Amino acid sequence: MFNKYVKAVSILIFIILLAITACAGPAAQPVSGVKTLKIGSIMPFTGSAALWGLNLRPGMELYAQLINEDGGLKVGNDTYKIEMIFLDAYGPAPAASAARNLIYDHNVNAIVGYFGLGIAAITQVTNPEKVILNMATVGGMDPFPVDKSYVFYGFPVMEMTTNQAIAVMQAFPEYHTMAWTGMRSGDATPEAMFAPTDEKLLKEFGIKSVREYYPEGTTNFTPYLTKMAEKGVEVIYCVGTPLEVGLMAKQRWEMGYKWPICMTAPGLDLNIMKGIAGSVEAMQNIVNDYPYPWKLKKTYVAPKYLDMAKRMWDRYQEIYHKEMFSGVYGGSAGLSMAQYFEALEKAGTTDPDAVMKVIRGGTFDSFLGRYTLSGKKYYGSDVVFGHPCAMGIIKGNETVYLGEYPLTNVDKPFAEF
Repeated sequence: MFNKYVKAVSILIFIILLAITACAGPAAQPVSGVKTLKIGSIMPFTGSAALWGLNLRPGMELYAQLINEDGGLKVGNDTYKIEMIFLDAYGPAPAASAARNLIYDHNVNAIVGYFGLGIAAITQVTNPEKVILNMATVGGMDPFPVDKSYVFYGFPVMEMTTNQAIAVMQAFPEYHTMAWTGMRSGDATPEAMFAPTDEKLLKEFGIKSVREYYPEGTTNFTPYLTKMAEKGVEVIYCVGTPLEVGLMAKQRWEMGYKWPICMTAPGLDLNIMKGIAGSVEAMQNIVNDYPYPWKLKKTYVAPKYLDMAKRMWDRYQEIYHKEMFSGVYGGSAGLSMAQYFEALEKAGTTDPDAVMKVIRGGTFDSFLGRYTLSGKKYYGSDVVFGHPCAMGIIKGNETVYLGEYPLTNVDKPFAEF
């Protein structure tokens, strides 16, 4: 009797399991959980260059925060929440130490946002560990061979200066003579170095170049401004710090000149610039990089980046009750982050070899337009071209659009460095 009961129960259980299996259909695929993508950034938060890092970091954090609020970054079958890790460094040795910390203590997937001259020190750490480094061309060349390099240059800062100058001169067609200035480095002779560029500017654009450089630590620019005036200068392009540009603007105003003074980077803060220049009048016609995605006129920006740029701008004002530093969208900040994220999405994986394969020769959208990663002529790795080289000019108490002359090919730039 007992055996019959056990047999009946067994049959019943088998029938129930069979029914459940039939109703369930095909076995469900396992769902990947949300993972964490750790991104490192090395910036100066102390010292003479601290303003850059302090102004860039909040916007970069907001960009990551908004991606996370949207559900994360979709890479292949995985979804990642972004975690940003910032370390304070600028020079080669501190930057290399920061890179080691990011890799060995924080296990970052990539480093974006480094701007400094320590690339040779950093890549001794990043390349062997296959950690991707996206940086500006101002940092120099990676000494590693291309097949062992995990560096890509997302911000062509060295190449864009000439294009910015052309944009400025086209905005002032009545002006024809530009003075190039900045700190003279050692025994360098810029006049000889840039002679081919100056000849091309004159021949192709009718721009006459004058070069007057000053020693490190200069705060009195009056002698150099006097020489410029004697040579008929109408516009100044200063490859210097905001402090140098502000002091130069102050002194040229005191001397009775109203020349536009250009700088390659965005103006950090108009109140700071006014404080350096001494007055609203003195800071007029300071011209600087103008990386506002929604104000570009010659550069196409994908709708998703226009939308994200506005959201970042609005969220920043909600939190900090002031305008966000526009440089967040470019250079070593949002631009570098967007390029890396786009590469991950196209590769469908975070594997660095697969990502670098996509990066080489790839085309990516970003806050500042569509970039293509070009050849290996100058840096031993792929270089981005497509930068808008847009410029704005201070008028009254605001900076307004002046013009742009997009960089179209870094493999064959207008000016070679």
